[in-house]
Amino acid sequence: MKKITLLLLTLTLFAGFAEAQTYKTRDAYIFFNPNKDPSHKDYAAASKEATAVLKVETNDVALLVPMKTFHFNNALLEEHFNENYLHTDKFPNATFKGKLIGFNKDQLTKDGVYNLSSEGQVTLHGVTKNFKAPVKLEVKGKKATFYCIFKIRAEEYNIDIPGLVKPKLSDETPIEATINFQLN
Repeated sequence: MKKITLLLLTLTLFAGFAEAQTYKTRDAYIFFNPNKDPSHKDYAAASKEATAVLKVETNDVALLVPMKTFHFNNALLEEHFNENYLHTDKFPNATFKGKLIGFNKDQLTKDGVYNLSSEGQVTLHGVTKNFKAPVKLEVKGKKATFYCIFKIRAEEYNIDIPGLVKPKLSDETPIEATINFQLN
């Protein structure tokens, strides 16, 4: 009986330790502004409802963005985004699954700014593409914030932009991601 109790205690402690090495958050902000003139925000949108997971021991990172959580300044644009461009009933989420290159768990224990990169795959509108982008990690106190700015081309993800709107938009849409993890 003592061996079983000891085994259960050891497994419980190990499970707690393993869980401490995985961070999850719903505090992720994604912003995009496809306007040719970045000072215009006509077609810009943001989501504050993305979810991210960081597995410290393996450098794995994943991000899930529900597409219907993007909000525009104009309700009609939001409707067109969901129904005509991104077809969010059929493709409800955008995802990133990959690794952080240059990351190690010790960076989470010391305040500072670290330059990393990410490599993996982005799935958007039912299309999966390889992905690489620079990432900045800022650790301050018990908070780790990952910043990533990258660009995508709508046609690479089979997103059709109508001819009437296309001249107003940049060929590449800049996307900014800010992901906050509370550290233990």
